[in-house]
Parts: sequence; structure tokens; C-alpha cells
Amino acid sequence: MNGLRLLKRGGLDILKGSLVATATLVGLAVAGVVTNALGLPPVGMPAFMNLSTLVPLLFVSEVLIAIVLGECFQRLYQSFWHRLLWLWMGHYVLYYALNNLDAFLFTTYTNLGTSFVANLFPALFAAVSMALLWRPAAGSLAQRPSLSAYLAARRPGNWAWRFAAAWLCFPLIYYLAGRGAAAFTLSYYQNPGLDLGLALKFTLGSLMAMEVLRGALFLLAVLPIIVAWRGSQRNLWLVLGLVIFIQIAIQTLVQAYWMPFLEVRIPHSLEMLADSYGQAAVAAWLLAPRTAAALQASPQTVPAM
Repeated sequence: MNGLRLLKRGGLDILKGSLVATATLVGLAVAGVVTNALGLPPVGMPAFMNLSTLVPLLFVSEVLIAIVLGECFQRLYQSFWHRLLWLWMGHYVLYYALNNLDAFLFTTYTNLGTSFVANLFPALFAAVSMALLWRPAAGSLAQRPSLSAYLAARRPGNWAWRFAAAWLCFPLIYYLAGRGAAAFTLSYYQNPGLDLGLALKFTLGSLMAMEVLRGALFLLAVLPIIVAWRGSQRNLWLVLGLVIFIQIAIQTLVQAYWMPFLEVRIPHSLEMLADSYGQAAVAAWLLAPRTAAALQASPQTVPAM
């Protein structure tokens, strides 16, 4: 019986994820109209990229992302508007903005600034769809988590060092995970015959400065999940790690079809897995709500609207 229920839920999640993916593609079309109307230049893309191959992979990617984010937010018991706002902001930052910042540093693609405007629209369309399709069970608003209650659990000085440590650990974890993957992938990127549009002459200082900025955006993106979490620290780590991983790694694992699977995509995916769960471990350890253990056994629900 449990297996049948699980199969039914999985099928329903795939259906809902497909609806989110469709809405995302509509958002991409809207983004094209808006950026053209604003006179923004098109983003430079690799000459070898084939949209007829990429679009189905984008669709599959969005299905996977929607299922992970939808299942996560369904258990947070936030109001509809709280869920919608974070899903828009968090999805935009983790899936779009952080990758765009990497592209500024690591590639020679042109007009990347247009992406920061254009990507607001697919992120919004996806967020609205997920917020509507994955709703928490109806219940009382009395136990809805708030930022003020979360911050009141510790002294300001205690929070200050915790947030600073969570922020500044980001570049360190990113660097260490990247060093491990570089041992397998660097020769591929340094092959001039492949014409990958990469810029590999950055300095370590510029790399770490970019990661300090990315670390601040990352912390902003995951904090609403942490504030709303009502469960164990361990489960927060597991869920948060998956939410991060599915968004930062999906472009390499699924969409980068031109890269060798074993030699490049698998090492990078393992790098991002270590990075994601490393960042999630630090965030869960330093920033998990102090009330999480007490509320683990009796999570509360709120209306979806």
C-alpha cells in the first residue's frame, strides 16, 4: 500500500513538474519580448550550442528542480505569498544569478548583463507554478515561523559571528571542492582546439572576490528555508543540500550536453555535490532555529493562501 501511494505521489510530482517546466518556457519567451522591448542586446552564446537539443534538456531540468523545490516548500508551512516570494528569489539566485556570475569570470560570452533581467521572468513563472501546485495542508496560522522570533532566539552578537562565518565559509568550501574537480577536468578546458569560450586567465584574488559576493547571495537565498524550518538539524542539512545541488549542478549534469560525461560532467557533479552539502552543513550547524528540535515531533500547518 505504501509503495502504491509512493508511486502515485511520484507520478503526480512528475505531472506537476511538467506544468512548471512548461510555465518556465513561457517565462523565457516573455523574457525575450521584454528584453527586446527594452533594447537590451542578446546574450552571446557558444556557436556549437543547438537550441533544438538544449530546449528539451531545459524542460527535463525544470521538472527535476520543481519536484525538489515543491516538496521542500510543501513541508515549510508558509503562507502562499511567503512561499512565492522565496521561490522566486531563491530559484533566481541559486539557478540563474550564481551561474551568471561564474560566467562573467570564467567565460568570454558577451552581454551577460541581459541575463540578469531576462532570467527574472522564467524564475517568476516557475515560482508561481510551484507555489500553486505544492501547497501545505490546511491548518492554523498560529505557529507560522517569523523572522523576528527566529532572531530573538539568540543575542545579536551571537548571530553576527554565525552569519559572518556562514558567509565567509562559502569561498573556502567552493575553492576546496573546485580544486578536487580540477585534477580531472582542467586538461579538457585547456584544450584550445575545443573553442569553449572560456577565460582561464583570472587570478586567485579575483576568483575569491567573486565567491565572497556569491556567498552573500547564497546566504540570502537559503535563509528563508532555514527560518521556516521545523525539524531536526540533520534533516535541514539533507533537504537544504539537495535544494542547492539540484539548482547549481543541473546545468552541468543535464544541460551541458556537449561536455564529455565521464571526464567532465561527472567530476563537476561530484564537486558540486560536495560543495552543496558542505555549504548546507555549515548553514544548518550555525543558523538552524533553536526551536527546531522541540518542534520536530509536531510540525504545524498553515493555509496555502
